[in-house]
Amino acid sequence: MEEKVIWITGASSGIGEALTYQLNALGAKIIASARRESVLTQVKNNCKNPDNVEILPLDLTNFSSLEEITDTAFSLFGKIDVLINNGGLSQRSLIVETKFEVYQQMIDVNYLGTIKLTKHALPHFIKQKRGHYVTITSLMGKFSSPYRSGY
Repeated sequence: MEEKVIWITGASSGIGEALTYQLNALGAKIIASARRESVLTQVKNNCKNPDNVEILPLDLTNFSSLEEITDTAFSLFGKIDVLINNGGLSQRSLIVETKFEVYQQMIDVNYLGTIKLTKHALPHFIKQKRGHYVTITSLMGKFSSPYRSGY
């Protein structure tokens, strides 16, 4: 993993946080992204090699900012080898109690933001002649669960 640069979205908690710790411990340089910069700073400080972690705040619903953020990400270490699309949110409520805006936000974050970020990274990967995407998804796409109507 040494010399690999990995951009992880949703790095402030859950799977993204765990990936940040593990891949950093294996020697990768990490670009950690999520909305909450203060939490990303805590994650960075808890890494084995914090000097190999760059924090890049990211809101996947701010579509107009994603191209500039992608350009910034690729400039931080001069390249990105892997983009791990992990940013997302979940929902737990009865459909009758859930406002439409909750579903819209989930689509904006979990689907459209990921697609837009992936598309902005592609020209950089083509220019580098290399690059990989990893997209973390949920089994909820195949199985239902109580209180997860919109997820």
